[in-house]
Amino acid sequence: MISFLNGVIAAKNESGVIIDVGGVGYNVSMPVSDIAKMGGIGDNVKVFTHFHISENAVGLFGFLTNEQIEYFNKLIAISGIGPKAAVAVLGTLSVQDLAYAIIAEDVKSITRAPGVGPKAAQRIILELKGKIDTQDAVSAPSTASNIAVSSVRADTGAVNALIALGASPSEAQKTVMQISGDGMSTEDIIKEALRRMSNGI
Repeated sequence: MISFLNGVIAAKNESGVIIDVGGVGYNVSMPVSDIAKMGGIGDNVKVFTHFHISENAVGLFGFLTNEQIEYFNKLIAISGIGPKAAVAVLGTLSVQDLAYAIIAEDVKSITRAPGVGPKAAQRIILELKGKIDTQDAVSAPSTASNIAVSSVRADTGAVNALIALGASPSEAQKTVMQISGDGMSTEDIIKEALRRMSNGI
C-alpha cells in the first residue's frame, strides 16, 4: 500500500500529475482543485495516495490532505460510486463543503461534480449522512464548534428562513453553524447570517 509520495513534480495535466520519487515517475490522478493548488514543474510536493485495484483498472489516486483520503474511501465504498466520481466530487467540493452538503441533504451542490447525477448524489447522502462527523463541517475551534452545532439544531428556523431567502441548503446550514447561537435569537442569527453571506464571509 502506498500511503503517500514525497517527490518532485515532473509533469501536470488536467487530470493528474507525475511525481518523480527517487527517479521513479508515479502517475497520480488528482482532483482539479488540488492540481491547481500545487506548485509547478520541478517543485517538491507531498501527496497522500490511495492505490485502487478493480476488475477493469489499476490506478493511483492522490490528494493534498489526509481528510480527503478519508472521504475518498467513504465515497468509493458506496455502490455505484467509483474512484473517478469520488475524485470529481472532491475536486468540486472541499471536505468541509461536502460534509455540509451531506448534512443538509443538498443534492444540488453534490451534482456540481462532473459525472455525478441526482441519483448518485442522493445515494451519497443516504449512505454517508449517519457516518459524517459534524466536526468535519465546522472550521472553528472545538468549543466554538460545539456551540455552533447546538445552534443549528436549535435554530432550524433560521436555516429554513435562509433557504426561503434564496440560500442553498448547505450554504444556509454552513453559515448558521459558524454563528454562535448562545444568547442569540433566531432573528439575530438570520440577520448575522445574511450579513456574512452578503459580505462573502
